[in-house]
Amino acid sequence: MKNFKDKLTDMSKPEINDLRHEELLAKVITSARSKTTISFWWIIIPMYVIAAIVMKSFFVIHSTFRSNLRELTDKNGYFNYLIFIIMPIILIVTNLLSIKNIYFLSGSPKSIKFLSVAVIQIVIIIISLFLILLFIL
Repeated sequence: MKNFKDKLTDMSKPEINDLRHEELLAKVITSARSKTTISFWWIIIPMYVIAAIVMKSFFVIHSTFRSNLRELTDKNGYFNYLIFIIMPIILIVTNLLSIKNIYFLSGSPKSIKFLSVAVIQIVIIIISLFLILLFIL
């Protein structure tokens, strides 16, 4: 028992010279950027459709945005729900998870530094929410 007590008193705190925290953070930021690029391309599809509907309602006489959107919904059925509801929800979830990973791995950074890294993801989340609201209303 005395030998065990001597071992415990002789122990010191282990020191870690090589922290992998910076590597993990760099990997998460790189992964988040690639996810952001994919999210950006997936958000372009519904934005293109919305732009086409806006142009049609602007250039065709007696046509409104609401009627053109309803016509598109009637013709394509579930495809519109995939583009305007399901895809933006998936993009919101993936970008929120990326933001969460960056925030926690960087050790709760100051808001300005954190926003500079996650600004594109926040913009994609806002656009996705706009698309969902536009389609629901």
